[in-house]
Amino acid sequence: MNVAAADMAATMLTDDANTISPFLRLPTEVRLIIYDLLLLRSTDELEIPKTTTPQILPAAPDYYDYEGPGSGSVTPTSRFSHTLKIRTEDPQSYAQRQPEHRRSQFMIRSDRFRARCMHTTYHLVSNLSLHPLILCANQRIHAEAAEILFSRYTFDFDTHIEAIVPFFSDLTPFARSCIRSIRLVKRALPYEKEFDRAEWSNAINYIAENVPVQQLSLGIIAGKPSANGWTNVLPYNEMDFHFLKEMDGMEWVQDLLNINGLDRLDVTAVVEHCPPPMSTAMARYVKFSSSIDGSFAQFLRSEMLA
Repeated sequence: MNVAAADMAATMLTDDANTISPFLRLPTEVRLIIYDLLLLRSTDELEIPKTTTPQILPAAPDYYDYEGPGSGSVTPTSRFSHTLKIRTEDPQSYAQRQPEHRRSQFMIRSDRFRARCMHTTYHLVSNLSLHPLILCANQRIHAEAAEILFSRYTFDFDTHIEAIVPFFSDLTPFARSCIRSIRLVKRALPYEKEFDRAEWSNAINYIAENVPVQQLSLGIIAGKPSANGWTNVLPYNEMDFHFLKEMDGMEWVQDLLNINGLDRLDVTAVVEHCPPPMSTAMARYVKFSSSIDGSFAQFLRSEMLA
């Protein structure tokens, strides 16, 4: 947020605190420096304070590319160097602690077979040394500080898609309008359930309609047979996806294309082992997986970038 924008925000608000608060009598440049110190932490500066409070557990672990960061295409350096990881809390942990909070409560599929519905909420994975409560001081400080907090971080949901709508819905309209960068991961297609597809559609369409995202980092779980990998697999070409997006099981792509006008789109295959294909459906999945970093990424960029 620049000085001119902060001054404009201040003139648009009629806040009596300007006449009584010594903090708001400080020059705008000084206040912006203070907001930076309170709200911004780079990856190297993150601190997890020691606490006796039990750690909040996520509902599911994050996916990691088993081949490491060098396996796919090289991702250029992002201008969003700060990341906040938002995860769905483990419902068992949530049921035991039941703290009072203002975050939205929602239901997810729980237990080993994902057959039981349980209440939970979202949370920040790490207890970082941020001080967002300054946004609650008054309208003017919220207007000045919210843009710094919400426009300078990438909000990373990994596969915790069900947390997206509650998280963004809990923000003020102004704070939500400041969101610029999001990261999420698409679950492995062969193991998706109908409720997974519904959650994905709901979350993606909410982003398309309510969040002015400029940068999207999309990870897609890719199956790679352990024997020969993708050595003998012929990937789809870019034109194939204009037809494949209409097929059963690819509705998630049509939802994704509702997010358009992006400044940047990063698409990465998050590789995991899968058995050799023994069916037509699994063979298509392996073929699609081999295309993610290449032709599928090109197809999405041609459709979604400004």
